[in-house]
Formats: sequence, structure tokens, C-alpha cells
Amino acid sequence: MMTPNWKQALFALALTCAPLAHAEDEVRVPLPGAPAPSGASLDVKVPDVELVDQHGRKVKLWTDLVRGQTVAINFIFTRCKTICTPMTATLARVRKDLGPRSNVKFISITLDVNNDSPERLARFAEPFQPGPDWSFLTGEPAKVKEALVALGGYVPDKESHRPLVLVGNALTNTWTRVDGLGNPSRILEALREARDASAAPSELSALNGTAAQDAAAAKYFTNTELVDQHGKTHRFYEDLVRGRTVLINFAFTSCKGACSPITQHLSEVQKRLASRMGKDVHMLTLSVDPTNDTPKSLAKFAKKFGAQPGWYFLTGSRENISLVLKKLGGYTEKPDEHNTTLLIGDSATGMWVKSPVMAMTDNIVAAVEHLNDPK
Repeated sequence: MMTPNWKQALFALALTCAPLAHAEDEVRVPLPGAPAPSGASLDVKVPDVELVDQHGRKVKLWTDLVRGQTVAINFIFTRCKTICTPMTATLARVRKDLGPRSNVKFISITLDVNNDSPERLARFAEPFQPGPDWSFLTGEPAKVKEALVALGGYVPDKESHRPLVLVGNALTNTWTRVDGLGNPSRILEALREARDASAAPSELSALNGTAAQDAAAAKYFTNTELVDQHGKTHRFYEDLVRGRTVLINFAFTSCKGACSPITQHLSEVQKRLASRMGKDVHMLTLSVDPTNDTPKSLAKFAKKFGAQPGWYFLTGSRENISLVLKKLGGYTEKPDEHNTTLLIGDSATGMWVKSPVMAMTDNIVAAVEHLNDPK
């Protein structure tokens, strides 16, 4: 018969023992739904249902916990006699290995709402030492079921649930499923890959936290002169970036592929940020074809997509714009091969993230609104 501290013992064992298998020997558990091809992302739509955490607080699953975050989500119930405790202990080990400043959120959702009150979840969670970055969730049965179905965790019989961990990055909308009883290093690797998907370019990350932030940013970005769609000359850092949140992408007006749908998509982002545009938010579209992109052609292109004040379409001499593009990772010799990343940043705080430029509008807006939130 197990002692009353069996959960603590299992937890300590999971944290201290080395994995029994090498990565190549990792057990692969069949997971719900067809597996995504290698390198592909699952199609996950996180519902914004209101649930209740282990402290009795009401939280919105998407708005409060997932939006703009890298997350690890598993599915448990407190009376489980098999996989729930060791799987949660594995997540606790991963969380410890990531460290206190990992910017990863952990979410455990009950499969047994009839029994799992916030108080029961709190007792279950206690041995795993969860901090504010780990939520154990219950709530109204219909809302919990909606969340479970959307996330691939629902099973009619909770006893038959599988050790599924859903790892995702809500900004880039990349999701994968990982075996929660396999080698913890596989979960750790998936989380780091997901987190890195929205990490700022290394050059911009290096500016974060420097003692003389403004001076460092000014030196890095430079005051290279560029010209907007109205023919007005701007110093890149002083006039366009300094003291603002900026969204930066790369395009060219004669593009026959992605540029038009990308710019149309960004026009929807512009609408959502209308109250801040031209004030504390600037959108900067830099031409990767300065030889052909004149202010006149950029003006025509910008008008087509309803660009409002605060959205600058920029060109200039090849020397000048190439310098800025290289600083931002957007330089290319062939315009058709240009970068389709969206950079979102605040030079004052040094906070920068990157996103697929066609990420969901909600995700991009959330990244802007929460860029400088405490991590």
C-alpha cells in the first residue's frame, strides 16, 4: 500500500532520475487524430471559454492564458490512478529545466469536472510546486468539454485518455503533440522550438536590457534616410522607430505573389490598431526593390490597400535601404525571395518578437498590445 506521500515520492523520482531511454528509443504513443507531417503544424483553434483555475479564479482560456504565449497543455484528473501523476511530474521537470524566465505557460485541464473542484486541483497540483505560470483548470461541464474537444484532449471515458501534451505558440500558430510519458527532453525541445518561432532576430535580442537602451538602439538602427510614399524623407530611427511600437515587413510593388495578400492582411491589422496608428504605433513596409519602387509607385500601392497615417511605405537609395534591410534581416538580392516575417518591437524597452506576417489578426494585435507585459 502506498504511503500518503506517494505523489511527492513520484514527483521527486521524476525530477531526479535520468531518463531510462535515449531519445531514439523514446516510446511513441498513438495520439488522437492524424499526425501532422514532419515540420507541419496542427490546426488548433483555442476557444475563449471561461474556466476556473486551482485558486478559484475565472480565466478566459484564450485571452488570459494562451494568446501571445508559448504553452504546454495536458489533460488530467485528480482521481487518476495511472498516468496523470507521472505525466504531470514530467511537465514539472520540463518546467524546472526551462528555468524561471522561460516565458512558457503550462496548462492542465481536468477530464473530470464532476469531481475536480478548484480545491481538489490545488491539492493535486501542490506536490508539483506550480507557480503563476501553471494553471490547473476546471469549470462548467459544457465549457470544459468545448476546450477539450478543440485541443484534442476529449475522450468519452476519462480512464482511457492518452498522455498527450499539446505544445504551441499562439503568436505563430504552430502546434504539435508530444508524448507526455516519453523522454522529457522531447517536450523541452518542442517547447524551445515553439518559443523560438517568435523570438526576435538575434541582433535585436542583443539590444534588450542594455544599460543605455536608447543609445544602443540608435547606434544599431542608425538614422539612415529613407523616403516614404509621399516623398517625405525620414531618419529611420529618430523619426520612425524611436519611442513607438513598430510593425515592420518587407514587400515590393511589382510583386506577383505574396505582397498583395500580405498588405491586405496588414490593412486589417491597421484597422484594429486605428486608435494608436500614427501615435504610439507605426507600421513600416520596406521595399526590397528600391530600383523600381519610387515614392509614386509606393503611393499607388499604399492607396490600393487603404493605408492611413502612421503606415509608411519606404524606399530610398539602394545603399540606404539595403543598410536598413540588413539590420532587420530583410535584405535579399532577389525581390521575389524576400522575407515574409513581421517584426514587432519597441526600441525603448528592447522587446521584439517576430511573427508570420499572415498570422491571425487577433494574434498580431495581441502581440502589439501585450509586447511589454511582464513575462
